[in-house]
Amino acid sequence: RISQPEPAPPWSIVYATGAAVGAFAAILIGTTISSLFGEQTPFRIALSWIIGMTLIALYITLARNRREADGRAMGLLQPVPRWLLIVLFSFGVGVALDLLSLFVTGTPSVVAEFAPLFNGPAGPGIGENLTTWLMLGLLILVFQPVAEGLVFRGVAYPALRATLGPWQGFVMAAVWHGIFHLVAYSTPGQGDLVTWWYTLLLPILCGAFIGGVRAYTGSTQASIFAQMGLGLFFIARALTLVG
Repeated sequence: RISQPEPAPPWSIVYATGAAVGAFAAILIGTTISSLFGEQTPFRIALSWIIGMTLIALYITLARNRREADGRAMGLLQPVPRWLLIVLFSFGVGVALDLLSLFVTGTPSVVAEFAPLFNGPAGPGIGENLTTWLMLGLLILVFQPVAEGLVFRGVAYPALRATLGPWQGFVMAAVWHGIFHLVAYSTPGQGDLVTWWYTLLLPILCGAFIGGVRAYTGSTQASIFAQMGLGLFFIARALTLVG
């Protein structure tokens, strides 16, 4: 179904690019807001990301989901088939990606989400700060899937496919997903294999899988459930690493 073309959305590739850039800008805005209240603790970092994801989700919803044509092009009006099965299947895909990460880097894939917050899955206080765990859970299970789903599968996905072609647009949407995480997660000066894997390559693979769910179902909401399933695995994997 990836190869099947679909009608062009009522927005351009320029608008889709602006939405992707705006997603990163929203993270910066959230970080700035949280920094006004003191030092950047793991809790405040998670809070800043939640603020940023909320801002970009509100913008896309208010700016692009006002007409039926917008909602249909974004894949928001299509029914979500077997959402629980999608979540469970995505959890299994998370297991497969974790095994692949262990093979490639020797480290579990959970660090892709937890390293920016805790300096590694065994960082200080990760098993003690329940509030931070709850904030992280909300981020990974709710705010991140919704915001990234609206931007990359709702706005960018149909625009890229209409401009570049079905397969080329599908691949580029996954690459955009990876670049977003590279910019958000990477630390300047680090360029080893582990860093590139967790900040770019693994997010591209995740983006390809989530985009595949979008292509198969025609529903952005289904792709959001798929990302929730991956996030559920990341949290479960992190719990196995806490002493």
